[in-house]
Amino acid sequence: MNIKGILREFMIREFNESGFHESIGDDESLIESGILDSLSILKLISFMDERFDIMPPEDELKPEKLETLNLIALFIAQKLESK
Repeated sequence: MNIKGILREFMIREFNESGFHESIGDDESLIESGILDSLSILKLISFMDERFDIMPPEDELKPEKLETLNLIALFIAQKLESK
């Protein structure tokens, strides 16, 4: 399974109550829709650490990098490539 698929499964499981579901588009704003807030971003960071063994520095965790599923998957892919 690719990064986006793994990420989507995690988000369906963890952020369903916040409104994340299978029909959320890859480029839909997760922040504007209220799916991602400060607590859910912490969960997402913890997931990135556990699943992909990446812990990005705090200065790289800008909201615009976590705005959509595509951007989060790209962020993870870039971090994996730089390891």
